[in-house]
Amino acid sequence: MKTAFDHIAGEYDVYRPSYPAEALDMLGGMLAPDGDRHAGPDVRDRVDTPVIVDVGAGTGIFSRQLAARGWRVIAVEPSVTMLRVGIVEQTDMSYDRRRLHPIAGGAERIPIASESIDLITAAQAFHWFNPPIALAEFARVLRPGGAIALLWNNRDPARHPIVDQFEELIRRYNPAHDREYRQQDWPAKIAQTGCFEAMIEHRIEWEWKLTADQLVGFSRTISYVRNVIARDQLPRFEAELRSLAMTAFPDGVCRLPMWTGLWTARRLAR
Repeated sequence: MKTAFDHIAGEYDVYRPSYPAEALDMLGGMLAPDGDRHAGPDVRDRVDTPVIVDVGAGTGIFSRQLAARGWRVIAVEPSVTMLRVGIVEQTDMSYDRRRLHPIAGGAERIPIASESIDLITAAQAFHWFNPPIALAEFARVLRPGGAIALLWNNRDPARHPIVDQFEELIRRYNPAHDREYRQQDWPAKIAQTGCFEAMIEHRIEWEWKLTADQLVGFSRTISYVRNVIARDQLPRFEAELRSLAMTAFPDGVCRLPMWTGLWTARRLAR
């Protein structure tokens, strides 16, 4: 599956949403349990700047956000194409490029020394991993007191009917679509390893503003749309989605209700 998004790497980087600042604030607090480490500007040149591994980094959307906070980030991703498009050839100037280092690798075998990392993140990625193997590997590379953070952006059906309408449209073209496929018992999976403290769950609600064309572009990056719906059916699907967005938001600004689930846990002492 490491090349599943290679053919849409450029669209993925353009149309996928970033993550709310509140999520990064929470991670900053985890990196500073004793008040010594923080994410302010004066941390950028300190030798004890936290080191974060972003696993399943894709094109580095979340990796770049982390680096923009002044943290040192290692983006681990099995697809060289995704890394090249999102990091190596990236022109984003919102962060110090010396802070972000791409490495080809997977969650089940991270090419990093043991007990060398402060935080491991997996944004929109952990459901692709083999949990027992990946979590054992996370525990191996984390320093004592280090932590993991699993994040997912989700559309929120409780705040606008377009979310259910979007999901029903997908299901008409892909009857096997399960909108709950990422909603698993992550705390139980973490607890089974015996390597981490009890997980803490955070829910961050926010609004994603985009145009109808951008929403269609986003749909092209969804694996259960682009890789499942028949190629000759995609233009019709996209036309219906564009019409749906324009009907729901006549002013041309789609305000898609979102929530980010953030699960965090610290590594237990060995």
